[in-house]
Amino acid sequence: LHGVPIAFTLSTTITLLAKQQFNDNARGNCYEPVYRPPHCKGYEDGETREGFNIPCGRGHDGAVLFHYVAFFTTMFLVPLIVGSSLGIIYRSVLKQDKNMAMYGASTLDLGGTARPPDRSNSRVVMHRALAYSISYFLAWGFFIVGTRFALANEEWPTAVRYLSNT
Repeated sequence: LHGVPIAFTLSTTITLLAKQQFNDNARGNCYEPVYRPPHCKGYEDGETREGFNIPCGRGHDGAVLFHYVAFFTTMFLVPLIVGSSLGIIYRSVLKQDKNMAMYGASTLDLGGTARPPDRSNSRVVMHRALAYSISYFLAWGFFIVGTRFALANEEWPTAVRYLSNT
């Protein structure tokens, strides 16, 4: 699974580098920003003002690519991978619980001292999987909402921007 994020990152950055879509936003992020300095006022995207080398609006395609990839990844790809991985783990532990139930003191049923079913290992794994899923959406929910605004060509609300960066 570690090869997936490495391959994804390399393919995205190589694509953006080949299209000359990198711009620095002074916060360590080179994907998203579109090059629009003050001297580009009144110039269309792609025009280069006299005396400057970088065209105004450079990075627009990279920003669009970044927003689509970020939205798809955070909204669909990560929950799909995490959900399927935790589902496989849950099924494996549930199968192991069923096998273990055939052995041990619980099979003797000495006065009903068997462990209740809600304290089984599979139940613990299921609760842990739900906790991971909820924490994922709590951590990335504001970014997902902000990316939806960006895909609709609207500004992020200030509160969403601040909450996304925390």
